[in-house]
Amino acid sequence: MKRLVRKISFAFITLISFILISCEDQLSTNSFVDISDVEVLKNVSQLNKVLTSTYKQLLFNSDGTDRVYAGLPGFQMYVDLGGSDIICHTNMGGDQLTAYQYSNQKTQADGNSAHIWKMCYNVINRANIILTNIEEADGNETDKKQIKGQALAIRAIEYFHLIQNFQQTYVIAKNKRGVILRTSSNDDAHKGFATVEEVYTQIVSDLTTAKSLLADYEPEELWLINAEICSGILARVYLVMQNWDNAYTEAKAVYNNHSSLMTREQYRSGFDDMISGGYPEVVWAMKYTTDNNLGGGTQFNFWYNQDESYGEGYSDGPIYSFICFFADSKFEALFEKTEDRYQFWKRTKNANIEISTKWAFDKYKHYGEDGGSVIGSATRPEVCLMRGSEMLLIMAEAAAHKGNEAEALALLNRLQTARNATPTTNTSGDALLEKIYIERRKELICEGQSGFYDLVRLQKRLVRYGESKSNPGGHYVWGLQYLNGYNVSATEPSAFLESNDYRFFCQIPQMEILNNNAISESDQNPWSGQ
Repeated sequence: MKRLVRKISFAFITLISFILISCEDQLSTNSFVDISDVEVLKNVSQLNKVLTSTYKQLLFNSDGTDRVYAGLPGFQMYVDLGGSDIICHTNMGGDQLTAYQYSNQKTQADGNSAHIWKMCYNVINRANIILTNIEEADGNETDKKQIKGQALAIRAIEYFHLIQNFQQTYVIAKNKRGVILRTSSNDDAHKGFATVEEVYTQIVSDLTTAKSLLADYEPEELWLINAEICSGILARVYLVMQNWDNAYTEAKAVYNNHSSLMTREQYRSGFDDMISGGYPEVVWAMKYTTDNNLGGGTQFNFWYNQDESYGEGYSDGPIYSFICFFADSKFEALFEKTEDRYQFWKRTKNANIEISTKWAFDKYKHYGEDGGSVIGSATRPEVCLMRGSEMLLIMAEAAAHKGNEAEALALLNRLQTARNATPTTNTSGDALLEKIYIERRKELICEGQSGFYDLVRLQKRLVRYGESKSNPGGHYVWGLQYLNGYNVSATEPSAFLESNDYRFFCQIPQMEILNNNAISESDQNPWSGQ
């Protein structure tokens, strides 16, 4: 299996000609999940090509959707733009701006809710083609087992994103309408919704089975899913479910192999060499190439943190910059400001006051060719999808909830020490949990594991503080005006969303309701309110 997958690079694979999924066009009269007649896939070689195509959609979503709706790296931006720690300028417009604004861009008639629905079910459909045909396919049993395990894991990952984006969190919404569970390419196009609990049960089942099937799979490439990555995803799922024992166990299984944490210098070196840097804590990562690059729409292009020595224009730096993402002043205030630890600066040399007053953040930088303008050497950024630090934080949170506060504090201190921060002391109970949450925000920003996912999971309000004379590094007006409580005349404006407000979630796309006879408008999410 490892030999088969390595022979098929992302640069080589385009859409497999015998897989025709009608959700390529959201205005089609077919359902988003309709699969046209295909050649029966009879051998491992064919199914392995489908698997590689499925990975390409999972990681890059190359079907014309750009930026925050483009595969797993896109989700990393999308999830955190919905939180309080990233500020987005309007100068480029587009999906990243609407994700930040919370305007009514997730309604059934708008394309944004359809983007996520389409992206996830596109991948699920491909995985289901594999899973429906794998048992009867000709080929080596080991190869079949490993292909099946990866397909199951990929399907689970997409259902996990779907359920977090289309319904409230598990602990309060187990019996509510979830999403449509499709587990075979032979499923009827007209199929109703499963409950939230049923969706999570399927996710856990898929990942548990995948972990078993992949127990002996040791791929050389970090983008390929193995048993360890299955455990990491399970840890994330159990965290949402508040199954503390299993969250701890699965996270520890991963952390034990990735406990050598990145140093402060490595963390601040650009976060763009997760594979070539050989960092032991990296569990799962992928690389942009000439063939899979998103036209420059990566987090490396959006963060406006190029060194001041390059200048302040779009094309002055090592890569083309959209001059969009900044760190909020309240996020900046979470960090200690001693000289050897400080990693923020104001872009005071930029003539635009909306930019010069905001904090640049020393995390996502790329000094190669990449993403748009060819300015530096011919390299492209690498994106981390899972790290040992995240697993450590899951262990700390789970240990605290299990009553093992001394262990939770020790784990938290380990990460703080690695980042040259002052270790937390004499903390317990809710205060300890809050410290762990703050460390998640600091450590995992723009990795898609905090942002609005954590706000919803932890039942916390989204609160944004606007720019003002006393807080020039605060959120822009357009980041406040669609939330609750915003007063344009306030001296120190702020705004919020309650943790279960449906503005966090997407409505079911209109085309799905029109083309699926098993569902109706009565299944729809409200677009706002709880």
